[in-house]
Amino acid sequence: MSEVYIFNIAWQEIVNWFLVQPIYAQVLVLIGVFAVLTLAVILVYYILKGVAYLVYYILKGVYYLLKGIGLLFYKIFEGLYYAISGKTKPVKNSAPEQQAPPQQQIIRQVKQEQEPIVPTQQSVQIVRPEVAYCSECGNKFTGSMLQTLQESGVAYCIHCGNKKTQAYEMSIESQ
Repeated sequence: MSEVYIFNIAWQEIVNWFLVQPIYAQVLVLIGVFAVLTLAVILVYYILKGVAYLVYYILKGVYYLLKGIGLLFYKIFEGLYYAISGKTKPVKNSAPEQQAPPQQQIIRQVKQEQEPIVPTQQSVQIVRPEVAYCSECGNKFTGSMLQTLQESGVAYCIHCGNKKTQAYEMSIESQ
């Protein structure tokens, strides 16, 4: 039987080396081989996908280029035809109101006849909030915390321990 060589190493030597390794090394080598093969397949997939997109967009560009060149020749020969024959080129009707069905004309008239919308003035009331929140932890003040703050001028947040003073209550009222 003829020898099979991989990277200038005989196949039988690779198999012997693999079998000499302990079982955990064999498992790790197999996992590594499967990982490399998986990554190779993924790499080939993305390369083929990129080439397919490249070919698609090149063909799409060539199509639009040829379409534009065809339209150019059409317009040139159409102009030559009217120039040589002496006929006048027909002009499309640019008045959209003449072509519009009667229903659309009625809708346009109704839209023009609508009264303008006048905005109403709204009054804004400043209401003292009954609920306040700690600026440190964001938790809601309890009723006893607000009462202590009003009575003594100083209160501590029961959640984080942050000190609140009478100035803080004033800032709450001004908002």
